[in-house]
Amino acid sequence: MIEDYWLLIIIFIIFFFILISYSSKKLDFVAISLLCCFVSGLITGLVKNLTITDFVNYIEFEAIIVILSMSIITKIAQDSNILEFIAVKLFKISNGNRKTFFYLLCIITTLLAAIISDLVVVLILAPVVIRLCRFLKTKAGTYLLGMTICINIGSIITPFSSGENIIISTEFHLDTLYFITYYWIFSFSLLFVTIFLMDRFLLNKEPQIEDVQKTYVLDLINAKVMISNKKMFYFNSIAIIITIVLFAILPLLYLTAAFSAFILVLINRKFTKKRMSEYLKDIEWEIIFFFISLYVVIGCLLEAGFENLFKGIPFQILNPFTVSLIILVLVSFVSGLVANTPTALIFIPIVNLLITDFSFPSIPLFYALIIGVNIGGNLIPQGAACDMMTLKIAQNHAVVNLDFKRLLITGAIFAVIHIILSIGYLFMLNLFYG
Repeated sequence: MIEDYWLLIIIFIIFFFILISYSSKKLDFVAISLLCCFVSGLITGLVKNLTITDFVNYIEFEAIIVILSMSIITKIAQDSNILEFIAVKLFKISNGNRKTFFYLLCIITTLLAAIISDLVVVLILAPVVIRLCRFLKTKAGTYLLGMTICINIGSIITPFSSGENIIISTEFHLDTLYFITYYWIFSFSLLFVTIFLMDRFLLNKEPQIEDVQKTYVLDLINAKVMISNKKMFYFNSIAIIITIVLFAILPLLYLTAAFSAFILVLINRKFTKKRMSEYLKDIEWEIIFFFISLYVVIGCLLEAGFENLFKGIPFQILNPFTVSLIILVLVSFVSGLVANTPTALIFIPIVNLLITDFSFPSIPLFYALIIGVNIGGNLIPQGAACDMMTLKIAQNHAVVNLDFKRLLITGAIFAVIHIILSIGYLFMLNLFYG
């Protein structure tokens, strides 16, 4: 038993070192995480007499397949100029009205983040928004703030919106219908409250756009110019919509994602001449290997008795709401300080233990874990990759009204508001399902 505790401490130190490497730009986090993966596996294997098969079993290959497939689908959407078209079309629909454009931009950003990578949404939409604001002779900072804060709301709409959602959904077998049933009412209510507050306290303080400049830009821009290949654009737009529908009605998320990605690659060959090998080059393999390393290290923690640390805690004296509240607050705080994915992986065994060993209701606990991981990222900019990417793009384009201080203060305020509203909804879930 003492040996197990020493093993647990060693693996925790290794896990912490992986987090440090992921947070530092100076370190090669992929090489370090793979090295830590092999070291922790070697030590745990020798102590527990385990083989490589035991460690491979801890890797959730279904989640890896979904992440790979969604990366390919995202790349195809990117090549089709779908996001650029949407941004310009929104401005045309708003007729240049800044409030209407702001509302539409935040809504569509949220919906896009529910489908494809939040980083891709920011990388494509943010420069387009900055250019539009320059043409209008207005500052882009508030629009960028609206985008990056609402993106985290989009992450709680579907099980395939982010790496951490895919990991959690795969582990607990949560499908799209589950998210629609238990999260959509809260997600969209949270979205409109957020947009209203940002409009009331941030956008209203911005100077009005001159009518002459507005008319000039509306006459100048044309959404169709953004489309480089019309057949490819319309086909992929329809195909991605069909894929989303299939995600909602088919039970096996990883198979749906894989088939959709392969079919899109094969059909897009006649438009782009790209083979599957070229799409595979564009995948962020460092994230895939990082996830695999984390799976193995978490497996080592479990083998070392990580769950036993919590089995002795008298959770049974607490009511279901208090337990799920603790998870929500704790996960939100931790994910605000470190990366979302490690936070999800370290709390999955804890939530699983609370459900299986202590018989707490699963619905409030799943909600607390998913909401905490996604919403907590706004507490500080470093807690969410899309926040840091937005800031970087703003700095590269010399956006004067968005710096680290404004993003930190605004993001933290809305993160606290979101957590408070999340606690209110959690209370209602416990009333019905606790």
